[in-house]
Amino acid sequence: MTALVIIEAVVIALLVVLVAGLLRSHADILRRLHALDGGEEQAGARTTGDLTLGRTRSGTIPAHISGTTPTGAATSVNLTGSRGLVLAAFLSTGCSSCRTFWEELGRGVEMPAPDVRAVIVTKSADEESASKLAELSGGATPTILSSQAWDDFKVPGSPYFALIDASTGAMIGEGAAGTWGQVRDLFGQAIADAGLDRDMGGNTVQRHLRVDEHLRSAGIEPGHPSLFQNPHEPNNQETQP
Repeated sequence: MTALVIIEAVVIALLVVLVAGLLRSHADILRRLHALDGGEEQAGARTTGDLTLGRTRSGTIPAHISGTTPTGAATSVNLTGSRGLVLAAFLSTGCSSCRTFWEELGRGVEMPAPDVRAVIVTKSADEESASKLAELSGGATPTILSSQAWDDFKVPGSPYFALIDASTGAMIGEGAAGTWGQVRDLFGQAIADAGLDRDMGGNTVQRHLRVDEHLRSAGIEPGHPSLFQNPHEPNNQETQP
């Protein structure tokens, strides 16, 4: 009987050690996943979906993204001291979920705001498939091969997106997304929240509304003859003495 009690105690002790080890392993896995996701959310951060908007990054954003074109020519995109916004799309030739972004950006898609220019950033040539690059690149959006840019932006995986105000070098938002519509809408929201849409004159609809408002204030309503007059034809109205 005593031997049976001792055996049970040993078994229980082994189970306790095993469970403790599993719990420690689980906690370590969770910490690693949290670190890959960007660590603890910093002050002022606001996460919408998988994109983090308005986050203050640790470290600085590089002044430019430098690398090569798919054909091997040196190229770069300025991220500070320039105009407008730069949307860097970090894509890979080995990423199946990147395919739709390659295709849409290649065709040309609607940007989050009129003054946004996009660039596809892959890793350097020795880390990408040359045949896939030849197949996927060469569309409406330029492609830069730069592993250094992936390191500078601490890109955890692809597809990943970063929106930078090129006039100040400030990060507007960054993160992953599943569709281009999600990227466009969330970054458009970030641009509006930062007040940058006012600096850029707003989107096309907003500009049209402002034009209509100015015309109405001048007494010109929709259908007014002056709106249909050919500026190259002489004005037939008589000049009053």
